[in-house]
Amino acid sequence: MKYKILFFSEILGAGGGGIASKRIIDCFKNHEIKVISLSDEKNLIIILKYNIIRFFYRLKRYFTTYSDKFSFNTFNSKIGVYSPIIIKKKINKFRPDIIVVTWIEFLISLKTLYELKTEFNANVIIVAMDNHLLTGGCRYVNECTNYTNQCKNCLALKDNFKSIATQNYAYYRFYFNKIKPNFMLPSDHSKKFYNELNMKFKFLEFDFWPIQYNKLDRKLYIEKSNNNKLGEKIIICPIQKFDEPRKGWKYLYQSIIDFQNQLSSNKINLHFIFIGNLEKSHIESFKNFRVSYEYYNYLKIEQLENLYSKSDFGIIPSIEEWASISTNEMMTFGLPVINFMTGSCKNIIIDGKNGFKINLRDVYDLSEKLKLINNMSLDQMNKMKQFTHSYALQNFKSQTFEEKLLKFHVSEKNFL
Repeated sequence: MKYKILFFSEILGAGGGGIASKRIIDCFKNHEIKVISLSDEKNLIIILKYNIIRFFYRLKRYFTTYSDKFSFNTFNSKIGVYSPIIIKKKINKFRPDIIVVTWIEFLISLKTLYELKTEFNANVIIVAMDNHLLTGGCRYVNECTNYTNQCKNCLALKDNFKSIATQNYAYYRFYFNKIKPNFMLPSDHSKKFYNELNMKFKFLEFDFWPIQYNKLDRKLYIEKSNNNKLGEKIIICPIQKFDEPRKGWKYLYQSIIDFQNQLSSNKINLHFIFIGNLEKSHIESFKNFRVSYEYYNYLKIEQLENLYSKSDFGIIPSIEEWASISTNEMMTFGLPVINFMTGSCKNIIIDGKNGFKINLRDVYDLSEKLKLINNMSLDQMNKMKQFTHSYALQNFKSQTFEEKLLKFHVSEKNFL
């Protein structure tokens, strides 16, 4: 059966959330779809409004929080660039059966979402790429347990601004109770967090993000790695924001130092590719490495995939990961991946087969795995890469995600 689906995603094709949103939408190409996204916006007034709002709340972080690095996404939960009137003009006479929300930080408010649900009598499914809608706007759930107490006495906000978190929390719950959304939760990690909130809305756990495959010659890029100069194993690290604590750069950095201190220079067979927003201090710290390396700022998806295709392993050192989309991406290219024990890692990594799971914040556990890869034979490495690629092809199909979401929708309609 074909459905009419309205998607909301602030950004498409850029950053973890934007890339994941694009891939989710691409799963439903056989259905009638409409997409509301800033990425497709041509109206300069709306684009200007969005950028002003975004700049203002990013600036506000400096004055209201104890750390501008603390990822507090929502300072005003009632803000949204698009009103119901603008949205209805955009979709014309399209009446959706399902409204799918992926990322709406400044795109629409929950009040707007409720008005659309009411008018169209559509089922709302929130694909929870992050948790800030389930707290008072904060993404750092591993740092405190205030989210279980309605985000009272927020650790991130200064004394005169602590009410922001509790007001946001109350606002979200008020409209969740009116919208009665369903939640798709991308990992056991996110499901555990959701259950701690005692929310009564229906949810579905899914562990495998959809990936649309490039037509890469599997044999070709195994041969590329085999012919790598000096026989180094290439480890790619797409970190994005090196200075954001939840990305875990300091743990990866310390583990590399510990790894290289255990070996003489002629025994080190690892080459690192770092990708993300590097500050001068990070680049300066690379001078402490005896491992070889290269680094890039943000890359377009085609450039990133080109680097994946010549790499042998991947590392995502995040310590606050809701679900690592980059892990799925790299596995599609046959790269076994190292993750700290957070997010979806324990559900998608089979230890020693398609990657390694590391104890959270354990520098020495991580450096031991780097040593293991360093000493791995070519046959052992290629066996892991081939298993990883086959695993990804089997589990990350876009049709699988499509079927899960639609079955979820049908089961909810039958329940009602």
